[in-house]
Amino acid sequence: MKRYLRGVAVLAALFLCQELPAQEKPIKPVDLPMSFAGNYGELRHNHFHQGLDWRVGGKVGDPIHAIKSGYVSRISVSPTGYGNAVYINHPDGTYSVYGHMLSFRSDIAARVKEEQYSQKSFIVNFFPEPDEFPLKQGDVFGRVGNTGASAGPHLHMEVRDTEKDLPLNYIAMGYYSPEDNMSPVFRRVVFYGLDSTAVPSARQITSIRNPEKYRSVIYLPHKSYVAIDAFDTQNGTTGKLAIENYKVILDGRTIFNFTVGDVSYTEGPYIKSLVQQGVSGPDLVKSRMDPGNLLQCKADVEDGGIILLEDYGIHQLRIEVKDICGNSSALNFKVRREDSKEPLPAIDTTAIRREFVWYAPNIVREEGMTYILQPGALCDNAVFSFKKISPRDKIGAAYSDVWEISSPGTALMKGGILEIESSVPDSLVAKAFLASVSPAGRLSWAGSKVGPGRYCIAVDTQAPQISSGRGGNYTIKDDCSGVSEVSLEIDGQWHLFKFYRGVLTILDRGSISRGKHRLTITAKDNCGNISEYSGTLVL
Repeated sequence: MKRYLRGVAVLAALFLCQELPAQEKPIKPVDLPMSFAGNYGELRHNHFHQGLDWRVGGKVGDPIHAIKSGYVSRISVSPTGYGNAVYINHPDGTYSVYGHMLSFRSDIAARVKEEQYSQKSFIVNFFPEPDEFPLKQGDVFGRVGNTGASAGPHLHMEVRDTEKDLPLNYIAMGYYSPEDNMSPVFRRVVFYGLDSTAVPSARQITSIRNPEKYRSVIYLPHKSYVAIDAFDTQNGTTGKLAIENYKVILDGRTIFNFTVGDVSYTEGPYIKSLVQQGVSGPDLVKSRMDPGNLLQCKADVEDGGIILLEDYGIHQLRIEVKDICGNSSALNFKVRREDSKEPLPAIDTTAIRREFVWYAPNIVREEGMTYILQPGALCDNAVFSFKKISPRDKIGAAYSDVWEISSPGTALMKGGILEIESSVPDSLVAKAFLASVSPAGRLSWAGSKVGPGRYCIAVDTQAPQISSGRGGNYTIKDDCSGVSEVSLEIDGQWHLFKFYRGVLTILDRGSISRGKHRLTITAKDNCGNISEYSGTLVL
């Protein structure tokens, strides 16, 4: 039996070798000049951009080509994220991803609709068999669009290592070579001072715009760090692209040297610890490296990336940035220690303060409130403040006090468990939820894990509101716990629709016969309250 199985395996391997094409050099996915609105490694608040955004001239509809031979291995449709997306497996151990598509090739589109009706959901994510949609290099399988979380028409494309599930930087690997003889641009440089507490917090010392023209001495406390806002430029595009390498040099000694490289899905979220928290506008990469940041494997850091000024003389500080094509820019500053610049700790004496340790569980128990933060939620030690800010009678649906959690400038990788004592009667327990409280006192669903913010226990007994809107669409809203489920039936049968940002849009209208039809919309909120809307659809 073992000998027979070994023979079958050899025959299968020979068959695959005969069927698979030779190693292919990837082609462009669009019939347009090579130009990018976004590239690999851009800072995107809570992740690195891990692909290429191909510019398409601001319009939808251009054909999308398979960059290499293979087969469609996954198809997903969503009103968010990649929108309409196709995944293609290639025989060289990679797979490519194409997002924000306008439409699929007709046979793929038919398969998508079949899956949506089968699952009774606009949102689908399924995996065709390898022989269902084979593709040769250059085959068209869809059209460029603007679906999902897209700010304008473009094609988002990624190539990932199949075994490692690692997004690859195809420009760094030399597969695509855009014209680029332009240097990166510094937009802003901000210096932060650290106070002398056991768990130091940062305060802004100075923010320098147009830093290339800055010539004055910068006065800093004993301990400080710098945060850098820079972007790359390329020929033929107005896109603000990624910096590949950041370097900070103090008196000829490199204290921070960070290279983006290939970013795994495990490492990507730690960008929240790499960038300076609590700032408006574009993200700034800070030289201070938190001890729990997994991205430190991509960095060479001395003294934690801190600018240490041990004397009162003038010191030379140099900041260098480099793009993926090797173009670089640099800034030179003179810095000097001034102890009066050390920020005073900002302590709210009305709040409960706790020092959280990044590598251990942290638990706060106060009268009427418990907060638990598990290991891995923080990348550095931090001070958290807890304060009861409003009695329950100030907010109509609240059945507890309002608690505020704050920790300015802290990168939180995952939220904690918050428990608040409430006076919800037994008859309403099923309608109770943890609510996020806006500054204006509005309530919304907070979920099961929370970070800094204001919270209370609230009760929602009101069902969502459904009303007809413009263009044949329908509006569904819930002012408390939020809409969780929506369904549409036409003449008693489930019909395809999209629900996004409170608007229900009827799709697949071509399958509905002309005339009058009975329409029923059902909506449920997160506390289980259900409403139903009945009307007439005329086509």
